[in-house]
Amino acid sequence: MAFVFYDVETTGLRRGFDHILEFAAVHTDSDLQVLDRFETRCRLLPHIIPAPKALHITGASIADLIDGSRLSHYEMITQLRARLSVWCPAMFLGFNSLHFDEEFLRQAFYQCLYYPYLTNTNGSARGDVLSLCRITASQKPNVLVPHVDAEGRNVFRLADLARANGIAMPTAHVAMADVEATLALCRIVQQGAPEVWSRFLRFSQRAAVEAFINDEDAFVLFETLGNQPEVRIVTRIGEHNEIRTRHYCLDLRIDLNELRVMDFNDLVALLKQHPRPIAVVRTNAAPAICPLYDATTEQLGEMTEADISRIAREVRDDRNLIAKLRNAAQDAERVYAPSSHVEEQLYGYPATSPEDTNLMAEFHASTWETRSQLPGHFTDQRYQRLARRLIYFERPDLLSSKTRDALDVEIGRRLSEESLELRPWLSLPTAIQEADSLLAEVGSAEERTRVQNYANYLRSRLTDLTTT
Repeated sequence: MAFVFYDVETTGLRRGFDHILEFAAVHTDSDLQVLDRFETRCRLLPHIIPAPKALHITGASIADLIDGSRLSHYEMITQLRARLSVWCPAMFLGFNSLHFDEEFLRQAFYQCLYYPYLTNTNGSARGDVLSLCRITASQKPNVLVPHVDAEGRNVFRLADLARANGIAMPTAHVAMADVEATLALCRIVQQGAPEVWSRFLRFSQRAAVEAFINDEDAFVLFETLGNQPEVRIVTRIGEHNEIRTRHYCLDLRIDLNELRVMDFNDLVALLKQHPRPIAVVRTNAAPAICPLYDATTEQLGEMTEADISRIAREVRDDRNLIAKLRNAAQDAERVYAPSSHVEEQLYGYPATSPEDTNLMAEFHASTWETRSQLPGHFTDQRYQRLARRLIYFERPDLLSSKTRDALDVEIGRRLSEESLELRPWLSLPTAIQEADSLLAEVGSAEERTRVQNYANYLRSRLTDLTTT
């Protein structure tokens, strides 16, 4: 299988409410030899306020981000989607990508009226190189080592990890530099620990994960809890009633007798605490797992493989306990109330109708003049809103004055809102406070100038909103 290594740089960390500013990717063959490269950037969307710290970390200036010669966000997403589609099917890899980069990519596709699941459909798969590195460092420390901080803790930040393993990392938080470092780490694992690499690729496939966790009495699960890597020995006890890719797995170090006698409501409360004795394995999200026989002595602790297998079989044979645990685990899961914000409506909705799918294709193939006539034809109100917003960003002159004025008011309210309780996005007043705080922390004159210029921009925009 071919591979696509990719990375994004964004306006901040808020999924759906921040956006990709820079995207880079390399396409390789199965031996990780580069076949093609792609980089692109866009200008800032008018309704998004970048987090001051995000701009400080990446070194981006507000003057560059609002440069009209840059591609618009829609143009950038259209270009990168076209390039990725040519490279498919492939395995998509990034560093901490499943929790960050891929979510931003899906949101970008969704908000630009494209099918959001390009990385794991039509023969493509996905994996997270952060998980691969944690497994390799744990099981093959002679192949790949973590960075160790001043307190003696293992650190798996990309730049630190790259340098600890002899990979030149001249610039962090530049998309192509991060892609190159991620690819280099994978080459180290592929060459030095081929069995770990092979298993990593295998478990990028949902069917392989499901077969493994169903067949094994117990297995090793690598997780991240509170930003710290955690290794657990678990056995599968069942799946979610409705979401078939969510499988519940019991930590075998827990006292089974205590669970048997525990009141159901107390058990639900216990399963909401951290660390939870029941882990969720998402079989479609390339979980970091390995067979019990590959566990190290440190990972096994005081138990032997025989002890663990015996306890796992005891759990699986106790149907009453399994039913109780699975029901409690499902009751303990957080339930999210429906959101009124279109950015938070990507998941949990029915599949896009064939009519709306065809209309999306027509939208992308048309001129802006034709596109301006299409929003009301979508049956899904989400796509009506997103289509109108795209036209507002690209060609507001094509909208009726009533629609344009309504969007002006909506975005103005969004940008000037002060109450944190009313919004999941960053507003101008909050960004100004964060920029002023950052000014007191930065050291060099160049950094201070860049942050001060951004603070001035924020104040100017807020003044414009409050005086119109």
